[in-house]
Amino acid sequence: MNLERIYKSKSQFVAREVGDELVLVPLTESVAHMNKLFTMNETGRFIWENISEGITVDELENIVVQEFEIDRETARKDIEAFLGRLEQML
Repeated sequence: MNLERIYKSKSQFVAREVGDELVLVPLTESVAHMNKLFTMNETGRFIWENISEGITVDELENIVVQEFEIDRETARKDIEAFLGRLEQML
């Protein structure tokens, strides 16, 4: 899992709020790929919004644990699943 690659690729997505969810649409050469929409729940949205230059998975885990008051194992699994799905879209 390459967080730096994901961070650098954030500009390849358009993020829009739809109701209570955030929807990501991947872009290629300024064309939206509507068949690859990625809808995020509250946790996914939080992770997406906190992916920043130089952040590590451990740092993301710490802020997810604090924000959602969950155990580290659950936070790590959620983060890895979310990031894995994002990497598939790149």
